Amino acid sequence: MLMVHGLLDHAYNWDWIASALTDRHHVVAIDLRGHGDSDWTGRGSYALSNHVIDLADCVHALGLDRLHLVGHSMGGHIALRFAATFPEHVRSLCSIEGVELPIIRDQAKAPKPYPVRLREWIDGQRRDRRRTPRIYADVAEAAARMAAHNPGVDAETIAHLARHGVTRTVEGGWRWKYDDACRNRAPEDAHGVDLDEILAAIACPTLLAYGGDSWIPEPSADRLARIADHRLIRFPGASHWLHHQSRAAFLTALTDFFETIR
Repeated sequence: MLMVHGLLDHAYNWDWIASALTDRHHVVAIDLRGHGDSDWTGRGSYALSNHVIDLADCVHALGLDRLHLVGHSMGGHIALRFAATFPEHVRSLCSIEGVELPIIRDQAKAPKPYPVRLREWIDGQRRDRRRTPRIYADVAEAAARMAAHNPGVDAETIAHLARHGVTRTVEGGWRWKYDDACRNRAPEDAHGVDLDEILAAIACPTLLAYGGDSWIPEPSADRLARIADHRLIRFPGASHWLHHQSRAAFLTALTDFFETIR
């Protein structure tokens, strides 16, 4: 089983889910480029296609085959793209709020010509290279900021994610490990027409999970219908981090889903 975290996150986000599955599965969780303990790309790109390349290289290097693929948010979308591109390698897919990323939704609502999007991306790249990362006095301060942005996640989880999500600066403070340039989405990532082709190419059983109180909207029925074998589960009261906010219910749904895979 291969697990892929979301934007500005890291592999340790999966610790609880992975631990609950290791009695039945060999679980691998990766840090995407520019996240966690993986290298930053410098002036390279964090486009979704490059993340898919990294995922493909990881699968090849580890000799994984017919794997269960689980991803959250951007990681869930990367998983969709991988499953569509390499259907022979994917036995099943679980995407947590990863079908329609905000950049795809925003482009659909207010389309911008490609040259405009390209220029905005270049301006953003230049801005990010000048940005000074926020420095925290200690890990507890970073955890407090994470908690404020993720209501409903327990203090133990927040402390664990913050501890593995920050690194010491030369001045003695703490900053998040991720590269700020990851925030600046490549203009090619906003092509919604490609999304329909991606969904139609997914051949494996697919579980889509959404929080009932999330700011990420569910895909339309027409879009979902493009996935030949899918089921969608909603978790009432949960938001974008539903695998933490409704952990037990999510684990039950995931293991029940795996039981249907032959």
